[in-house]
Amino acid sequence: MRGAVGIAFFLLISFSIMVFIPDIIVYGTWTYKANSIVEKVTKEAEIQGGVTPSVEAHYNQIIKDYGMEDKGFTVKYSQKGQIQHQGRFTVEFEGAYTFRSFNLLGTGIGNFTLPIKANDSGRSEVWYR
Repeated sequence: MRGAVGIAFFLLISFSIMVFIPDIIVYGTWTYKANSIVEKVTKEAEIQGGVTPSVEAHYNQIIKDYGMEDKGFTVKYSQKGQIQHQGRFTVEFEGAYTFRSFNLLGTGIGNFTLPIKANDSGRSEVWYR
């Protein structure tokens, strides 16, 4: 009898972890994509000499390519426009992911949300006169 109780407890714990794994994978994928987007936008802004309309168009194309345009993410820039050589700027990409693994009968009980944040800073590589 003691072995059956142990096996039942083990299966109960294992099942709850196995149900949670797909949400962990999606959360990790979104976090990776957010960091990749911020890195690419920062690099483009460094090359262009600031957060110009072409950098914003590049950002919009990247989030379309990554399939994240309708996921509720926002981007913030510390400065917009042209930035003089060696001028610093930051790019922040924020959103959230809702874990729905433990949603009981679709009621919303058991849902929890974790933030996804990606930050990067760069320096302009362009001289303006």
